[in-house]
Amino acid sequence: MIRFTLIAALVSVVFFQILGEKVPVNEGAMGDGLFFREVAGSFLEKIEGGSYNVIQMQRVMPFAFVNVMFGVFEIVKSYDNLIRGMLVLHFLFLGLGVYWYFALATKLRLGDSLSILGFVLLFVNFAVLKDPWYNPFSTDLPTLMLAIGQANYFIKINRQKLFLVSIVAGFVWPTMMLTGLLLLFLPSEQLLFYPEERPKSFFPVITSLFLLVFLGLLGMFTGRFFQEGFWNVALHIGSILSLVLFVLGMMVRNPIDWSKSYELMIKKTKSQKMGRLLGIFMVFVLVIFLLSGNNATVQPVGLFLGFVKDTLRFPGDFLVGHFMFFGFMIPLSLVFFPRMVKEAAKLGMGMTVVGILIFVFALHPESRLLLAFFPFMVVLLLKAVRRYRIVNKDLIVASVVNVSVSLFWLPLNVPGMEEALGLGSKEVLEMFPAQRYWMHFGHMMSFEVFLAGGGIFMVLVFLAWKGKMRYKREEYVRGRSVAAKI
Repeated sequence: MIRFTLIAALVSVVFFQILGEKVPVNEGAMGDGLFFREVAGSFLEKIEGGSYNVIQMQRVMPFAFVNVMFGVFEIVKSYDNLIRGMLVLHFLFLGLGVYWYFALATKLRLGDSLSILGFVLLFVNFAVLKDPWYNPFSTDLPTLMLAIGQANYFIKINRQKLFLVSIVAGFVWPTMMLTGLLLLFLPSEQLLFYPEERPKSFFPVITSLFLLVFLGLLGMFTGRFFQEGFWNVALHIGSILSLVLFVLGMMVRNPIDWSKSYELMIKKTKSQKMGRLLGIFMVFVLVIFLLSGNNATVQPVGLFLGFVKDTLRFPGDFLVGHFMFFGFMIPLSLVFFPRMVKEAAKLGMGMTVVGILIFVFALHPESRLLLAFFPFMVVLLLKAVRRYRIVNKDLIVASVVNVSVSLFWLPLNVPGMEEALGLGSKEVLEMFPAQRYWMHFGHMMSFEVFLAGGGIFMVLVFLAWKGKMRYKREEYVRGRSVAAKI
């Protein structure tokens, strides 16, 4: 009954969104969506001519599928029909993701409370309830749903299906094939932890100093220290310091004994498996390269500069951006970070390396980079809070927060939105009304949205920490009561 209620509520919201508003410019597409719409309309005609580069080839699968289906059923490839085709495909992916999630919940033996919590964190957010239906020409929802499939088959230890899902996902998002191979071939033995508290070490401090120097040099190389306005430079310096302190804090809270775990990994790693990992990955890269063409347009330096230009705008903007995109999951992850690391280590080196990738990509404020990893974060959190008592109040708070932050109920196409998105300049996109959409993207949000979102984020971190402390106090009181009876 609980599962039926959750699915019914989700489907109701989704149908509301399917029939609702779409991107008001370019007949329903903007940004990368213009390219993806072209793929959906002419994939079979252009693939033979090698019209897509290696990066584009790793994201074309959903749109190529729509193109093939339209060709099979002889449907006219008008813009309106292509939008409908993408909406149907997104709905099918969503159904598959829900099926995989409940299969995963059954494997993990989650109770009703944890199943509801996981469902809310995974499906009640901007990434599921609003963005794919407003901007249908994107790979975001298929990426998230296929990542749920990867997490499901990894927990179930179903290697064949994990491999098949990873192959498909490799043509939806660039990192997903690598994620699947890491989970398949790296040792599954549990890593080693410190027996008590982490011993004092200079390693986190030294690493943080190297990171500080690297970010400083990067800021000079990209000209961020020489931009106009004292306030912009001050914000950039504050962003660097906050990022370094964040990394230092996470390293200090790390419970894994890396020196002993490294020795264990070397001992347990089999050269045959590593050869398969590298071999399969190289074959996949070769296939992508052979299918692609026009790779002269790929500029590695330009890609790197494009990757870093939107970072370090505001102090901690990556946390605020991820919170706006994914909801309460981000404050909970901060509070339960050490336990999530432990759970990743218990699942083996593959999950631990994926956890390191999550941490690295999380430092960038564009939340779409985390979509391929988000279900693994939810799995680790659910395993981390399994011993905690989740009460109805906790579920209500999580649900209200995620529904509110998703803003699925908020109309976006207000007067001025079409003009703002049509102009597309950075300055215009940081002003109202464009922020009604871009406030969920950390690399595009305005300073005012950052301040408001940051304030809410800190309140939720405090609430999550209080909930954790409440459980410990209750556990302490119960322990004293049992001792008194004895």
